[in-house]
Amino acid sequence: MISTKTDSELGSLLMSLRGMQWIYGIKDDPYALLLRAESDDPHDLGRHARAHGEVMWSMADAWVTAKYDTAAELLRDPRFGVRYPVAAEGNDGEPTYEWQLPALHRVLPLDEVYLAQERSQYQELSTLARATVGTGFAAEVAERCKEALGRQDGAFDFMTEVAHPVAASAVAALLGVSPTERERFVALCVDTAPALDATVCPPRTPTARALITAVDQVGELLNAAGNGAGATARAVAGLFAVAGVQMAANTAARTVALLLDHAESWDRVRQESDRAADAVQEALRHSPPMRMQKLYAYEDVELGGQPIEAGHDVVVLVEAAQRDPDAFPDPDRFDLDRPAGAPLLAFTEDLFTGPLEPLVRPLATAVVATAVAQLPKLRRAGPELRRLRSPVTGGVLHLPVSTG
Repeated sequence: MISTKTDSELGSLLMSLRGMQWIYGIKDDPYALLLRAESDDPHDLGRHARAHGEVMWSMADAWVTAKYDTAAELLRDPRFGVRYPVAAEGNDGEPTYEWQLPALHRVLPLDEVYLAQERSQYQELSTLARATVGTGFAAEVAERCKEALGRQDGAFDFMTEVAHPVAASAVAALLGVSPTERERFVALCVDTAPALDATVCPPRTPTARALITAVDQVGELLNAAGNGAGATARAVAGLFAVAGVQMAANTAARTVALLLDHAESWDRVRQESDRAADAVQEALRHSPPMRMQKLYAYEDVELGGQPIEAGHDVVVLVEAAQRDPDAFPDPDRFDLDRPAGAPLLAFTEDLFTGPLEPLVRPLATAVVATAVAQLPKLRRAGPELRRLRSPVTGGVLHLPVSTG
């Protein structure tokens, strides 16, 4: 179980943690405001954080960077990682007090979805993930997408009727979930969608409880499909199901939205289907499925002239760093012809995003290429709606479109 607390215990702690984040945001702290995920412009907040220099101290008890060079260094530095350090577990001999609020990862632990492993483990998982996806996956996704698009006529929701169900059903088939259980798997993936956001932002109690229940049930389905035979296979399956589906669906929906907002780019992808990969690449930079990555310092280090003690949170604002004008010219513009330059930060092989890249990139590319080819006259039918309190993923809830 990822949490054994009662609803009363869980709700009280989550509400208290949300309240603290709200208070921190009152002080015009850009990271705290991002965590609140309210109406503030995240790109403006990213620029605000970058203006503080290489790293800034946030009242939300974290060191934060929005500078590309510093972010890239942090993401590959083995002195930082996503596994909770000993100090974060309260085993370092430091005194604790009843009035202190526990860290979010202790209130809502997500160990069973493999978001807090060693870097070396993620390197192993990345290798297995590539083998699991194989070479025929994109073609299978394209066929599923054609079927989903073929059912649409007039106005429809691209996220809920195409991107998410296609991603979830494709992953279910990939992981060997039985055909009779795939519809249930797709539904459960809706409730597991907040998992990545729940690593930094306390969800509301019903959302947390639905997440806990869905993770347990997804685990049961994966075990029944034979993914419980080995720890490595189980970890890849868990990451694909809980984080990969959401990241792939978000990437596909965001890329389609960006193309619809840039008619000339839509037409180019329609005329040259291989440009769908370029569109996904630029969407991963412009609007990545992971806006921020929280790390922990495993030893005392100095970063940007600032001493950082072991056990402290260090947050990379990935989206803001990928809009750093020192690394990407005209960074706020969606540019299908952006020349190859600084490597993207959306995926890091020895963090949990690494094993997800072999799934996310081909799945999103297949959905985008198929959508443009099948529905060349597709257009927006309303504003894109995002899930509340989703500072990590900015999760797409609805993308209204029309074929007319």
